[in-house]
Amino acid sequence: MKKERKVRNNLLLSSSSSIAVLITAMAIYANDVIASTVKIVLVTEHLPPYQIVNKSNQVSGFAVELIKETMKRSHYSYTLTPYSWVRSYNLTLQKANHCLFSVARLPIREALFKWIGKITEVNNAVFWGLKSAKNIEINDISDAKNYLTAVNRNDVTHLGLLERGFIEDEHLYVLENPKSLINLLVTRPEIDFIVADDITIGYRAELAGIDIKLIKRVLEIKDLPLNFYLACNINTDESIINNLKKSLKSIHDDGFYQQLLEQWQDKMVHIK
Repeated sequence: MKKERKVRNNLLLSSSSSIAVLITAMAIYANDVIASTVKIVLVTEHLPPYQIVNKSNQVSGFAVELIKETMKRSHYSYTLTPYSWVRSYNLTLQKANHCLFSVARLPIREALFKWIGKITEVNNAVFWGLKSAKNIEINDISDAKNYLTAVNRNDVTHLGLLERGFIEDEHLYVLENPKSLINLLVTRPEIDFIVADDITIGYRAELAGIDIKLIKRVLEIKDLPLNFYLACNINTDESIINNLKKSLKSIHDDGFYQQLLEQWQDKMVHIK
């Protein structure tokens, strides 16, 4: 009798384990089926080395590799298209399932998007000027209001300087095309500064065909960090947001992020 009871119990345990495994497998399959029906529209801008758009409109870069791995882990199908910053930003504001990178997380933007997670390490904005400009004196950010600074419309530097009391057409010259920024500094004598970070400035100069030795680091804006994120439209379903958050977090947790960062480390040279 005891032996029969033991056999019966073992069978019940085995059956329960099999059912649990089956339920888990079915749940995974169901999630994969649901994920396969979701399509995410990723939009971005040219911002080397994070996003590098070539002449064929193909996109590469550190952030691009990171986002592609995130999408792979989420099991969502997706498209990835580069536009101007203004168009990418506005598309994400207007359309569900649209996600934008690399976008700085600012208090003024907090309620506009659903924030997925960090793409980059903290990296502060910097005023850059020409080495040949000898008549410029700037010790703090308020001194910069005595000069004209070029910024890209609606990016973190534009919004950040507006928050600090800078005025368009008085202190700021606002551009629609980010590729023109460093050219403006070199070719337009009325432009005294541009604002960029230590990582992207070298790439901007190289792509514009400008010798980085012509410009100098004038002032770091230590309270204007360029901490870039992946963010999605506010009307995107919460289950999609949670899945994307989980996928991006896993990249940071399992060492993939650090490995990718090290691969790009030599390219992401800080100009001091």
